[in-house]
Amino acid sequence: MPKLEFKEKMNLTLNYVLSRKIPVKEVFGNGKQVEMLQNWIKAKGYHIQGPLIMYSGGIKGTESDGTPIVESKLLTQLKEGKIKAEYPYKFEQQIRLEKCLYVRFCDKKDRFQFASMELQLYAYKNDVLLTGEMYTVLIEDKEIMIADVFMPVKQQEDADE
Repeated sequence: MPKLEFKEKMNLTLNYVLSRKIPVKEVFGNGKQVEMLQNWIKAKGYHIQGPLIMYSGGIKGTESDGTPIVESKLLTQLKEGKIKAEYPYKFEQQIRLEKCLYVRFCDKKDRFQFASMELQLYAYKNDVLLTGEMYTVLIEDKEIMIADVFMPVKQQEDADE
């Protein structure tokens, strides 16, 4: 399996999505946020369907010390379609992204940055405008990490604004 497998115009559809915002420094952290999400789901009697998904919404500004503010969330799909989510959780029936740049990453976790770099470089070379969002679907999170990375492309009407 290649370390990076790139494709254009890929769609991502997520159904019955439960999400929780998390601090950027904890996205690839010790799993505390993931455990909290999983415990809430179990306590409410819901069931997870599919792998964990990490969302990054791009830089939204800067802190007073110059640190970038990045919106980050953990997402998971549930088997149930009627969820009563309470703060800090949010529930959406469906998230659908069309015509994304996509790469499958298969390598050591500490090299994961090359996945997003591959997509950003392709966008730069081909004058493709990205929304700044990134969805990472964690297929396998072991010594060798397998993840599908989707970066939505700005649609023409969005690019004109």
